Amino acid sequence: MDVNSIPDRIATLCRQESTTYKCESYLSPEFQRQHSNETTILEAFPSASPCTETPGTACNAGRINEFWREKICEWSYQVIDHFDFNREVVAVSLSYLDRFLCTRTVTKKVFQLAAMSSLYMAIKLYEPTTLKISSFIELSRGYFTVDHIIAMEETILRDLSWYMHPPTALNFVNQQIGLFELCKIDCSVQTQQDLAELSRFLCELSVCDYWFVNKKPSAISMAALMTAMDQIGTKSLSSDARAKFLTAIREVAKLDLSSSEVVECRSRLGEMYRQGSYNQDSDRGPSPNFVGDAGNGH
Repeated sequence: MDVNSIPDRIATLCRQESTTYKCESYLSPEFQRQHSNETTILEAFPSASPCTETPGTACNAGRINEFWREKICEWSYQVIDHFDFNREVVAVSLSYLDRFLCTRTVTKKVFQLAAMSSLYMAIKLYEPTTLKISSFIELSRGYFTVDHIIAMEETILRDLSWYMHPPTALNFVNQQIGLFELCKIDCSVQTQQDLAELSRFLCELSVCDYWFVNKKPSAISMAALMTAMDQIGTKSLSSDARAKFLTAIREVAKLDLSSSEVVECRSRLGEMYRQGSYNQDSDRGPSPNFVGDAGNGH
């Protein structure tokens, strides 16, 4: 990576997160009221509808909630780990899903189809290894068909205007870590790697939490980095190196570490990290659960 271009790359990511890839809090009551009468994918594609039940039955009843999104996110990580893909693909796919859900209200089954299609698209775009659509269909145990996935892909692409390369919190973290080299800050390579790895893990936590949906990836990244530095401590990262690094983020990357959004994200991530019992090992996991299980129970 050319460290000299870091400021320009961060500036580009900041423009993207504030415009093209901005996301709303689509589960808010106000949003749901405003979009409650808009056409759903089931109505738009009756020939490819995965729901054969009539309106008012279990398939069409209810709206999505935070619990369903969390379970879909967990399922997505299971799929990615099973196929040994880059876990950042999940952040990309959730960006597709969240921005798509900003365009309409959907039923639970449509939500599952959109999540499944989003993950499939992210894998196709970001992974060099091709995953056959038949493998995805198998994961749904017949819940959806190839036609369902294709129809949903077309709808998501259209609704997102083909903007499929979102800035993620980890994108920002990777650029910010490069400031150690750019600004010649005295910090060992191992410490930089430890900081990057823990920050990556914290970014993954934010992906699963709906609370972060309308927060800027840059704010999440800064919160993740500062939380990671708190955990690493001064034995690995000296107070002087930490101060110079934070100064570089402010003055070179032009990012506001003291903004209310960063403060709130840092508080949320810190609390999640303290309360959780997490296994950061990311070896290939067991076979992923049935996609239809994601969202059941609440």
